[in-house]
Amino acid sequence: MNNVERIQAVIKGEPVDYVPAGFWFHYSSDYTVEEMIDAHMKLYNETGMDIIKIMQDYSYPISGKITCAQDWYNIKIKGVDSEEFEKMAAVIKGIRARAGEDVLLIQTMFGPFKAASIAFGEDVLMKYSKEAPEAVIAGIKIIADGLEQWAKGYLEIGADGIYYSAQYGELGRFTKKEWEELVKPFDLQVLNVSKQIDGKYNILHICGEPEYDFETHIDRFGDYPADLVNWSVKDNGYSLERGRDFFHAGILGGMDNKGNVLKGPKEKIEEEVKLILDRFGTTGIMIGADCTIQGENIRLDYIKAAVDAAHNYHK
Repeated sequence: MNNVERIQAVIKGEPVDYVPAGFWFHYSSDYTVEEMIDAHMKLYNETGMDIIKIMQDYSYPISGKITCAQDWYNIKIKGVDSEEFEKMAAVIKGIRARAGEDVLLIQTMFGPFKAASIAFGEDVLMKYSKEAPEAVIAGIKIIADGLEQWAKGYLEIGADGIYYSAQYGELGRFTKKEWEELVKPFDLQVLNVSKQIDGKYNILHICGEPEYDFETHIDRFGDYPADLVNWSVKDNGYSLERGRDFFHAGILGGMDNKGNVLKGPKEKIEEEVKLILDRFGTTGIMIGADCTIQGENIRLDYIKAAVDAAHNYHK
């Protein structure tokens, strides 16, 4: 099996020659295109992982100023003819040229609601979501229309799929009705792009924010179109096995993103991987972390230890 075939087998729930693995972390938004390509290739080459997740560490080009509810109707997002999109396109093309065809390139995307938070501030977004939801919905739709085109563009230039960060489903943030009106339709608008193109994939990452202790209504995302699903096991008490039964999709994750894979030692990393696979089995799983690895002094040799432990696992 090559790396593509191995991930495809995980998605289909078929046996693999060895359990694949993938980990990632954020880079500086000041990186040039070449620096971003180099960083991704260094991670891939030095750890031996089985997939390349391309980080979206450049901001989406969203413009406007929110001073009243009416302003949500007038925000704008640049399209795929923009300099900002072309920068990401160059990253994808550069990584493909160096990585070859035998690995899936999955482009990270943040949902329209998160994109609005980054552009206008979390406090502003939440204030108007409660006070003027119809206006916020109109603004989020503008962003979603733009990101739908970005997703299509990413896939057309060579990305194999979208790694979609689905947020704003935390406990205590929105009622289910509010979430279904404000957030879900626009997540689906972007996620459905991959489902309309043969041979493209969605990796669904269910993510919470620190002010809500990262606790999320995992079950709200059950009908999102996903080939692999990832969430924070440690923060939600929602096991990989429970997720497998609920989502009926391949599973990515299991490791504490702020734990052993960040801090070591390698023996602890190997023990954690073994425990995960002893419980779950080796079919339908790719070893990874609850989220991006977060913290200081991220070490590639620790990540490689996790990848090697997955590749060499025998019960």
